[in-house]
Amino acid sequence: MTIGFCLPINEAWNRAIDGLENELGGQVRIIRGTDACLAAFASLDAVVANPVDRSYYENAASLKAVFIPFVGVNQLPSELLLERGIEVFNCHGNAESVAERALALALAWFGRIIEYHNDLRSGRWHGFWVGKGREDFWHSIFHSRCAILGTGAIGEALAKLLKAFDCTVVGYRRHSDAPSPPNFDEIKRDLTEAVNGARIVFITLPLTDATRDLIGKKELEAMRGAFLVNVGRGDVVVEEALFEALKDGTLSGAGLDVWYTYPSDGSVFGTPSRYPIQGLPNVILSPHVAGSTHEAIDRNAMLTVENVGRWVRTGAAQHRVDLRASY
Repeated sequence: MTIGFCLPINEAWNRAIDGLENELGGQVRIIRGTDACLAAFASLDAVVANPVDRSYYENAASLKAVFIPFVGVNQLPSELLLERGIEVFNCHGNAESVAERALALALAWFGRIIEYHNDLRSGRWHGFWVGKGREDFWHSIFHSRCAILGTGAIGEALAKLLKAFDCTVVGYRRHSDAPSPPNFDEIKRDLTEAVNGARIVFITLPLTDATRDLIGKKELEAMRGAFLVNVGRGDVVVEEALFEALKDGTLSGAGLDVWYTYPSDGSVFGTPSRYPIQGLPNVILSPHVAGSTHEAIDRNAMLTVENVGRWVRTGAAQHRVDLRASY
């Protein structure tokens, strides 16, 4: 059996792969690194892969399993993999980091962190030191009602964090047959019911056919007065509707880590939306880096390699992706 690791190999990956080789002995041949793996792609039985061109999958006659070392699978040729019966497994090792970033965006807004920081850098003070009163206070999120749209690994990690602030946590998911995850006070199948009365609405949903444009003008109106945090995918929320809701005050504000337009051709410059969302005063901006922590990337490497080992030993692995549902 030949397994390829088609991604840049750092110390964390080497350490995890070394452990896999020691565990499995001579059962597998392992190819490390993007260039070497692409050259051998046609003969691989399994691959751990960052995004690669569809043509490699088309020519991979022996491929039985694909392991994605992160959550999103939108880059895969799903129909081709389904047609050939190739299993796909993803990894949720960055869930805690993404949840932490979501909470940080909310705390930054309610705590006026960025505003106070920027003003003090220029010598402008706030607070009772300069005779300011209630109009210059910040807000605590303690005891807030929060809605989390998406109750997967990120949603669960976020609910746990919010409970440290004694928040009431309401979750939204379409399916009611699964048991209620820990730290949620309620689970709703109706989106409007989930966001009703929420002070903060967090989006942790993946982008699928069912979630694309899930939140439009009507849904944003149901969140009136709330602060929206999106660490899922930008296209879960209708772009123009989001801009208008922020501009006209339907939403009190938003903390956004996921966007609609991204730089291309290696440029580090580019606006994140076709609308001037980034120029609004009630938006906190983050460049889609919620899962990009040293800790999350190292954990993704460890968990992905452990899952590969489980698949080699048993023929099954954790976090199998439903390619028809895209998650």
